[in-house]
Amino acid sequence: MKARQQAEPLFISRQVEEARRFYFGMDVVPADDLVMVCGGWERVSKDYTIQRETFPWLGLEFVAGGHGTLRMGSEIHGLERGCVFAYGPGVAHRIETDADERLSKYYLNFTGREAADLLSAVMLVPGTCRRAGNADELEETLAMMILDGGRSRPQSPLIAALQLRTFLLKLSGDELIEGETDRRAQQTLRRSLAYIDQNFLETATVEQVAAACHVSPSHLTRLFIRFGYGPPYRYLLRKKMVHAAVLLDSGRLLVREVAERLGIDAFQFSRVFKRVHGISPSEFVRRHGAHA
Repeated sequence: MKARQQAEPLFISRQVEEARRFYFGMDVVPADDLVMVCGGWERVSKDYTIQRETFPWLGLEFVAGGHGTLRMGSEIHGLERGCVFAYGPGVAHRIETDADERLSKYYLNFTGREAADLLSAVMLVPGTCRRAGNADELEETLAMMILDGGRSRPQSPLIAALQLRTFLLKLSGDELIEGETDRRAQQTLRRSLAYIDQNFLETATVEQVAAACHVSPSHLTRLFIRFGYGPPYRYLLRKKMVHAAVLLDSGRLLVREVAERLGIDAFQFSRVFKRVHGISPSEFVRRHGAHA
C-alpha cells in the first residue's frame, strides 16, 4: 500500500495552535485487516470545541496534557493526561478544552474488523473513556507513529498499523485498576463481555447475561457503567446491530428478515439500527448497493 500525503479532510479540526499530522486518504475499503486512515498530535486553541453526531471511522484519542471535558451519549468525562477514549460510527461526542489549561492530544482514525476486535479486547469499545497509568510509555509509542506516518514512503501505512497494534497491546497490559476487589470486578466484567460477544444472537435480556455470569442484574449494570461501557443492554444491542449490518451488507436478506433473525420487532429494529449506525437499515442497504 502506497503512502499518500493528501489535503486534510474536513473532519480534521482547524481550532489548533500547533499540530503534526499524517493522512493516507479516505479511499479505504473496510476489510478484515486493521487499516490506518490518518492520525496526529495537536495543541488546541482556547476556543476548541468538537461536536459530532457520528464519525466515518473508528477513532481513538489520547490526552497528553491539559484539561477538558468529553461528553459521549449521556456520559460526561473530565479529560487530563492519560485519558484514552474511543468513538466511531453512531457514537455522538463533544470535546471541549479548558481555556486556561488547553488540551494537547493525539488522535488516530482507522478501520477494519481487526481494529474493532482489538478495541473490544482492551475494553475500549467506541463510546468508552478510560484513564491509563502508563501515560509516558503510551505517548512514546504515539509520538513515533506520528513521526513515521509523516514520512512519504510506501510502507508508512503498514508501519502505522503495526504501531497502533503495539499501542493497544501496551494499553491492555496497563494496570488501570488496583486492589483485589477491583480485580474481581474486572474479571466479572470480562466474563460478562465475553458471554455477550459469544451469545448475543440467543440473548434477549440483561437478566440472561447476569444469570450466566452468576451475578445480579443490578450488579452487572453497575459494573458496566463503572468501567465506561454504559448499560449492559446497550452493549448487547450494539453487538446485534453490528451483526445486522454484516447481514444487510451481504445482500442476501431483506431488512425484515434480518430483524426476524435477531428476534426484534421490525419497527424497533429500525430505530435501534439508526441509533447505533447513524442511518436507517433501508438507507444502509441503498448505500451498499443491495435491495431491501
